[in-house]
Amino acid sequence: MKRKRYLFTILAAMVFVVTFSAFASYQKRKNEPAFLDNHDFQRYQEKWGLWVDFRSEKKTLLEKTVEFGADYDDVISLNAISEKEKKKLGRPIFVPYSREYSNSLQEAGSYREAIGTEIDQFIWPVLPNGKTRISSRIGRRWNTLHTGVDIAIPKNSIVLAAADGLVEVSGRSGDYGNAVKIYHNDLNHFHTVYGHNNVVLVKPGDFVKKGQIIALSGNTGKSTGPHVHFEVRYHNVYLNPENFLTPFEEGVATSMVSFAN
Repeated sequence: MKRKRYLFTILAAMVFVVTFSAFASYQKRKNEPAFLDNHDFQRYQEKWGLWVDFRSEKKTLLEKTVEFGADYDDVISLNAISEKEKKKLGRPIFVPYSREYSNSLQEAGSYREAIGTEIDQFIWPVLPNGKTRISSRIGRRWNTLHTGVDIAIPKNSIVLAAADGLVEVSGRSGDYGNAVKIYHNDLNHFHTVYGHNNVVLVKPGDFVKKGQIIALSGNTGKSTGPHVHFEVRYHNVYLNPENFLTPFEEGVATSMVSFAN
């Protein structure tokens, strides 16, 4: 009996330590700022750099790698570039910055915007832009259910992850066109979906951070103009994103949403 009581005490102490550590970690992360990717600073696989589209880029991959101070072999590995692809790159490639190159950008006045946010908050999936506006809301449309909110924005605008999460879907997805679906374990198992992109920049299995670039907006799939179709789902039930988001201000798209209530 004493042995069982002793083992129970040890187990209880271990549970307390693990719970306290998790709580402390949560509190530490809770008030950390979210850094928004922009046209100078972007991130992928915990690295800072830039997505470069070599279909329009005049420099070669090697030249761009040297410019950014990156390691060529690391770039090849990070992007899983095959020998055949090296001859003609037909997709955006992520090229990391060296510390020196990153510092030079900051010295020139380029910075990442930081917004105050908590672990249980979403942010709007587009950057501040005077041309952004909500073009369609959730509800009945053309005798069908429109399942999210449409944010009109110029083609190839940056699309951001609304919160930390795991990429489940990335690529062609029926009427959604090029879409990204993210699972948010920390937010009560919600999903967010970002549809009609021109290019997706993440792959299934990637863990993305809030404010990280995940795609470039477009007009793919069943779409009548360039926009981001943004959905919030709970156990595959479509929810009205605007019930969670603060009112959308045209040109100011970094307001936050909390599930605390």
